[in-house]
Amino acid sequence: MGRRGITKMPSAFSCFMVALCLFAAAVLAAWLGGYFSLPLPSVIQKGVLVLAGLGAGTVFLGRGIIGVLPAFERSSPESPFLTLNRRVYSPLSFLIGLGFILLVLSLPNWSWRLGIA
Repeated sequence: MGRRGITKMPSAFSCFMVALCLFAAAVLAAWLGGYFSLPLPSVIQKGVLVLAGLGAGTVFLGRGIIGVLPAFERSSPESPFLTLNRRVYSPLSFLIGLGFILLVLSLPNWSWRLGIA
């Protein structure tokens, strides 16, 4: 909503899709944390976990970094979005991305990627 000339909120469908993606990220974080597992072979499950976790981490880290670049701020100069983006949205996105990367790095049984086990 920070772009110039915007006078209405995004569509309900757009808001629903963002909420769905955030819910999927929360489920992925729970899966990475070991709160549940899917009935998949171990190698496939670990591969999917690593790829999805690194992908989510990259997306959130990218949003956190891009959100503080001058070009992004020039494209969305309206208040209160600009202030909230600097103080809340970008740092929070960066921390969530860092959390996903740390969850991937702390996966149990990492010996499988080193060829030890």
